[in-house]
Amino acid sequence: MFLHRVSRQLLTANTVFSVKTLRCLNIAFGRFETEIIDKWKQKFASENVSEIENSIKYILEHVIEQKETLTERKNDQKITLTKEQLNRFEQLCECRMARMPVQYIIGEWDFCDLELKMRPPVFICRPESEELVELILQQCDDKLTMRFLEVGCGSGAISLALLHSLPKAQCIAIDQSGYACNLTLENATNLELNGRIKILKHKLTNESEIPEVEGKLDLIVSNPPYVPTNDLKVLAPEISLYEDLRALDGGPDGLNIIRYILTFASKRLKLQGHLWLEVDPSHPPLIEEYLQENKSNLNLKFVAAYKDMFGKDRFVEIMKI
Repeated sequence: MFLHRVSRQLLTANTVFSVKTLRCLNIAFGRFETEIIDKWKQKFASENVSEIENSIKYILEHVIEQKETLTERKNDQKITLTKEQLNRFEQLCECRMARMPVQYIIGEWDFCDLELKMRPPVFICRPESEELVELILQQCDDKLTMRFLEVGCGSGAISLALLHSLPKAQCIAIDQSGYACNLTLENATNLELNGRIKILKHKLTNESEIPEVEGKLDLIVSNPPYVPTNDLKVLAPEISLYEDLRALDGGPDGLNIIRYILTFASKRLKLQGHLWLEVDPSHPPLIEEYLQENKSNLNLKFVAAYKDMFGKDRFVEIMKI
């Protein structure tokens, strides 16, 4: 089920799309350090914390990298943690015991080969969104200029990954959360992409326009809130306690914001411009039916649904006609 799978992916995004190799638990530690690690494995298990090994790997790597790079060490060298490092490791493990996602604990995460800062309550980018970026890039010419809009930018992951691969692209990114807008700007600045992105605090509604968006757009992309409201009750604590639920709540059927995006896209996409959505696997046929019923008003064509790495219909491509 999607809600349970999301909680797992909060920890495994980089084990699916590995950007840096995590070798920390394969390197020999001193006896005292090993005892500390084993203690936390047992504590995590007693509290049913998910992804125990990965949690410890990421936290331990983060702590050690404050002083040294693990990959520069030889496998026969033992690592002895300083008192400060041990204290820090235990502090961060306490955060994980409280079900804080690892991304928030270490304050960063890799997405499409970009290192992004992460802070609660901004929505954490999932590995499926990397697949969405790949699908879009397959249809884009990096030699051409283009303008695109992202609805619900969160940390800026999708927008910045596209800008990184499309050097002539310009982006407008909107989010209803000021925290998300600030984090997107910080990540854009760190990646030296802030000159090609305009970030706006804006909540899209069925009647909303975005005055700052002038003219027509080549592309619109969104990983919108699509979890049905009633399903928010059974979210994993990693999500319900720390992430902004507005980034997840899609209304009774999970399609509220998606319908707003379709209305906006019908007005602001260029002819043959594309809208890309990341959705719940149950949504593609519902979206296709909605577009067919409103074809004369929206002038949007359902092009295709694409499966994610788990074989679920996760992405929808729509074209302005």
